[in-house]
Amino acid sequence: MKRWCGGAIFLVISITSIAGCATNQDAVDRDESDNYAQPPGNGITEENLGGDFGEFQFGDDVHWPDYIPSEIPEFPGEIDSVMVAPESHIRMRFSKVTDEQIEEYLALLVEEGFQLEFRIHVQEGFPDNSEERRQRGEYDDIDITKGEYHMTLWHWEGTATYDVYTSGFREEAIAATALEWPPDLPESVPQIPRCVLQTINPGHIEGYDITCRQEAENVEQEYIQLLLDAGFEEKNGTEYQDHVLEITVFENSEAIVIPSGVFSPVFSIEVIVKSEPIQLQWPEELAGLVPPPEQCKINSILPISSGNYMITCTSADENVLADYLDLLVVSGFEETGKIVDLNDIILEVTMENNTINVQLMNSTINSNIMIRVETK
Repeated sequence: MKRWCGGAIFLVISITSIAGCATNQDAVDRDESDNYAQPPGNGITEENLGGDFGEFQFGDDVHWPDYIPSEIPEFPGEIDSVMVAPESHIRMRFSKVTDEQIEEYLALLVEEGFQLEFRIHVQEGFPDNSEERRQRGEYDDIDITKGEYHMTLWHWEGTATYDVYTSGFREEAIAATALEWPPDLPESVPQIPRCVLQTINPGHIEGYDITCRQEAENVEQEYIQLLLDAGFEEKNGTEYQDHVLEITVFENSEAIVIPSGVFSPVFSIEVIVKSEPIQLQWPEELAGLVPPPEQCKINSILPISSGNYMITCTSADENVLADYLDLLVVSGFEETGKIVDLNDIILEVTMENNTINVQLMNSTINSNIMIRVETK
């Protein structure tokens, strides 16, 4: 296990477990610690309780934010996620972090003039074993400061959480992470007044889920009035394509806006942008081999393998299946099997030619017909 031999202060912090925080700090001089694998402690301080996380990044494109001043060295390891509360702090989670990387990074910080405080957190109401842990060189987190710059580091078993407070570059962080109203929304959808955008995510149907932080009271009422003034109609539910919305909505010819209410200080809406449904087409690979049914709207096409498909369509009337069977016969298919119910209604029928098997399954609950096409 690596040992830290740079100058540092060792702190014991008493933590109150109720909401809010009262911290009691006893400073103990400490010039070394050999613990680089301690799990993160509670880390509750007044500073890291604040802030509303807005921007959230994860995946292959996540990176060290370029608006963090160059005076703060970039942390080693692989970044898994970045959450930004620009008015307070940036929280980054890392993986694949070695003890050697931690040691080298801490040494670099000291070389750059940062002060390190290795902290032990003592939960109120629990035995205080901080002295024993201090003697073993254990700690919960590292508080890092240099002038207006402030960071907190937790690390444990190859992972790390790094909070970089924006106290030294708050305006730059706010400007770099400020969200803009989606430009592809119809102009008829008004922007939310007196409400700072916090998150903009793809909606579960089409469009966006948008949240913002209110800067005044009655934001929801003002926005509803803006929708009405813009020509939206208030409805107690509506239908859009295959979706039934049983909730109060505001609708015009271009969009459906659903205010989700206020959870102080956050106000959120869902905007569904209307579009013409994409009409699925009979697979080109089957052209000239298996004819498509007439008067049957295709709902889904599932390729099983090359030349093999599972296709579902909704028939316009009760004669569609019989007409399709006649069309298959004309196209050279023969019936090789059939299942009917007690009322002689076809439930399943198999049609074949020399190279292709077509299995039709008829739903008696709805008007759907499932067509399974397989090459022999």
